[in-house]
Order: sequence, then structure tokens, then C-alpha cells
Amino acid sequence: MDQNIIQLTGDQKAKLHQLKQSVYIEAQKLLRDDLIQKYTDQAQLIRLLVAKDWKLDEAWEQWNRWVEWRKQYKADDIKIQEIKKELDMNKTFWNGQDKLGNPCLVIKARRHFPGQSDPDTLIRYMLYMIDIGIERAEQAGTGKITIIWDREGVTSKNFDSSMFKIIKRMVTLVQDNYAERLHQAYILYPNFLYKTVMTVVKPFLSERTKQKIILCNEFKDLYPYFGNDFIISDGIGDEQIQQLQDSLQDEQQIQSFIQQQLLQE
Repeated sequence: MDQNIIQLTGDQKAKLHQLKQSVYIEAQKLLRDDLIQKYTDQAQLIRLLVAKDWKLDEAWEQWNRWVEWRKQYKADDIKIQEIKKELDMNKTFWNGQDKLGNPCLVIKARRHFPGQSDPDTLIRYMLYMIDIGIERAEQAGTGKITIIWDREGVTSKNFDSSMFKIIKRMVTLVQDNYAERLHQAYILYPNFLYKTVMTVVKPFLSERTKQKIILCNEFKDLYPYFGNDFIISDGIGDEQIQQLQDSLQDEQQIQSFIQQQLLQE
């Protein structure tokens, strides 16, 4: 959301001023000096107020929850090495933009395999990617991102029971803590697994978030939002992904063998 587009009323300006004063005082208590500007940014505070329909108390509470969970997941201190497996598999990647200029994040469901990473690592990986997207959105001048959850080629090999927990946590984190950052979420090739996931996740979605979800049964359903020449590609083929998967499995087997030998000593 570009704060320069919003014309604030006198009452809204007063609420923004109150929130700015409160969060600045609290930020000095909770955060490192190098993070204070990020967490007291006026555009972010406006997003919080808009998301909470300009209810000052709710925006204040949401700001505190935002700071708390980012500290919990150490979102400002994510190291590349910590999420290297996810990055190597290119489970998500930035892929052009929609017609409005919003950067597009593609999530390749078929590139996730059970047991590769623990839930916290996956969540930190997603936070890392979203933060990159926010920087791109700011550079583009839209302040928002678009997400495509691409389920093409998903099989039972990709099914991970822990994903229900991960998706539920991610949905809650994104809708509560990236206020007004999501423009639209497109579910490409939804199937029975998607419906199963949504049965679990839907109760946690706000009405505002539900309205942003669009189902696309065919690729051409994306064209009205991205243009007829839109493609999804990161230059990595299925064969390369399988090779990466095989190497990760070999690494896990070696680590398991070493642990067993250590226990026997």
C-alpha cells in the first residue's frame, strides 16, 4: 500500500500520531537500535490501522504481536545457511509481476518432500522470501505482493502431514503480521488435497483474506490478472530437482548412519 495515495482524515491522522508515539516508546524497550526505524515505519503503521478498520487499540495490540513473533522466529537474523536446502530446491521463487505491477511469488508444491526440514525452518524460509518480496514491492511502488500456489504435478510423494500445521501457522502469521501486503493469492490446479487443507485452514482466515483467494483450474485462468504471455519458470527442470532431492536423501542417510555409530560407541 502506497501511503502517499491515502488521504487521511483528521481523526485518522490523530490515531496515526498516537500509534506512532506508542510504538516508538515500546520499540526502544524491545528492539535493537538498528531495527527501530523498520518497526516504527509510518507506512507499516497505516497498514495496521487500515487492516484493523482504524481501531487504535486493535492496531496497537497487533503491532505488539508482530514484534513478538518476528523475535520468536528471529526473522531479522535469518542466515542463508540455515535455509540452504529450501533455497537449493527453489521451493519458491519470484516470477515477474501481475498487471498492477505487484511482484509475484510462486510456491511450487511439488518441490516439497516430507522430512527434509523442520516446521520452524520452513516458516523462517518463507519469512525470508516474503521480506525479499516486500523490498521488491516497495521498489515497484505498489507495496503489495501476489502469490501463486502452483500445485501442478503434486503427488502423494509430496504429502506431508506436518504441512497442515505449517500452513495454518503461516496463514495466521501472514494475514496478521503482513497487514495489507497481500494483494491476491491464486491457487493453481486445486484438487482434493487443497480442499482438505482448506477445511483445516479456513476457520483461521479473516473475511478480508478469504476475498483475496482466487482458484484457477487451468493456467489460462491466470491471464486476466497477469496477461496472456505470462509464464511460470525459474529455469530449473524436474530432472534437476530430482537430482537435488536424491542428494539430500543421501546426505540424510549419511547423517543418520553417523548418529547410529556414535550411539553404539
